[in-house]
Amino acid sequence: MSWISYITGGMTVILAYTFYAVGMEDGEEEQGDEENNVVVNDFSGRYVTLSCQTCRKLKRHKELEPNLFQCMKCKRHVDIRVS
Repeated sequence: MSWISYITGGMTVILAYTFYAVGMEDGEEEQGDEENNVVVNDFSGRYVTLSCQTCRKLKRHKELEPNLFQCMKCKRHVDIRVS
């Protein structure tokens, strides 16, 4: 065998390990509750999929205050707080 085969094999192993390590980091960033489809990206608010009345589709909404959400696309506020 030639040195080119050894170098190519080594580079392949390093590249595969790098892709594996990057994939593990991406999976750790997204911490979510699978049961309620709630994804927590930061500590300032959570993202929930709700039906937007303006967009007329299921869109992601960011929680501004407890039970007060804002559509990420049209910026409409959805208030589900008890009056």
